[in-house]
Amino acid sequence: MAGPLRAVVVVSATLACTVWGETLIWHDEFNTLDLDVWNHLVTAWRGGNNEFEYYRNSRNNSFVKDGVLYLRPTLTADEYGEKLLYTGGIYYPDCNMEPCISAAGEDIVLPVQSARIRTINSFSFLHGRLEVRAKMPRGDWIWPAIWMKPRYNEYGPWPSSGEIDIIEVRSNKKLTNSAGVSQGIDKMGATLHFGLNSSYNIWRPTHWELSIEETGRDFSDDFHIFGLEWTADYINFTVDGKTIGSRGVPPGGFWHLGGFDKIPGATNIWADGEPMAPFDKEFFIILNVAVGGNFFPDGWYNSPNPKPWNSSTPHPLKDFWEHRDWWLPTWNLEDSSMRVDYIRVYSYA
Repeated sequence: MAGPLRAVVVVSATLACTVWGETLIWHDEFNTLDLDVWNHLVTAWRGGNNEFEYYRNSRNNSFVKDGVLYLRPTLTADEYGEKLLYTGGIYYPDCNMEPCISAAGEDIVLPVQSARIRTINSFSFLHGRLEVRAKMPRGDWIWPAIWMKPRYNEYGPWPSSGEIDIIEVRSNKKLTNSAGVSQGIDKMGATLHFGLNSSYNIWRPTHWELSIEETGRDFSDDFHIFGLEWTADYINFTVDGKTIGSRGVPPGGFWHLGGFDKIPGATNIWADGEPMAPFDKEFFIILNVAVGGNFFPDGWYNSPNPKPWNSSTPHPLKDFWEHRDWWLPTWNLEDSSMRVDYIRVYSYA
C-alpha cells in the first residue's frame, strides 16, 4: 500500500482477513444496525443546499431487515399531524448544536424525516479500497448519497480538508435538464470537493458521471457495487468493478488545479501536506437520504409533474408539501429507501 494506513476500528463490525492480495480491515454486513458503529446525525440544519428533511435517530428512518440496511424518508405529518406543519414545532431531547424544527416566517415545519449515519466515532481510514453494495431509492425529489468526510479537518473547515462523494443520484424517474439530457435515477455522480472555503468550493474538474439510460434500466432496479480506490498517488471511482473516474496527483497539486495560485495574496493551505493533499488524511463514511433543496436546479423538467418549488420562493417547504399529490405517489417503503447490503474496506497487501 502506498502510504501509511491508520484506522479507528470497532471490533464488532470488523474482521481482518486477506482476500485477493488485500486485507479486509473493516466491514459491516448489516445483520443488525449497530449504534456503537453508526452515529446518527440529529439536526434540522438544511445544509448548504437548503434541503427539506430533518435527520433523526429513529427506526422509522433507519433499520435493518433481512441483512440489508434501509435508510428512507418519511412524512412529518404522518406522525405529528398536518396542523403541526403550519403552527407548531418538534422538540427532540437532542438536537446536537442545531435548532429543532418549528414553523417560522412564511414557511412550515420541515415536512420530511430521514436519516444520516456516519462512522465518525468508530472508523476512519487513510488509503485503501472501499466497496459498497447498494441499491438506490426511486421517488421524485429524493437525493441519496454515500460519501466521506475528513475525521479531523486538519486543513480547515469544509471544503478545505476535502470531501469524497462515492455516489450521489437524483431519484426521479424522468428528470432532464434544459437540453433534454437525463439527470434522474439512471445517472450517478462521483466527486472530489476541495477549496479555500465555502465560497471557493471546487468540484467540476473532479466530477465524473455514469449514465445507464441506454440500457433501459436505472440505479434503483438492482444492487450495484460502488467503489473507491485510494492511494497516495491517485483516487479512482468504480461501479461494478469498472473505473468511471480517476484523479492522480495534479501538476502543482490541488492548489494549482483549483486555480488558487492565481488569487493575489492567497497562501497554499496544503503546502505542508502530501502531494494528494487534502486527500492525504483519514476520512470516515457517511450514508444519508436527503430530499429536495438546491440540488434540483430550476429550469429542469420532470415528468409527469413539474418541480413544485423554485429557488426564489420564500416558502419552498410549503410549496413542496402542498403539491404532494405530484410526488408522493412515486414514494413507497421499498422503492423510496436506499438499501445497503454491505460495506467493506481493504488495505493493499
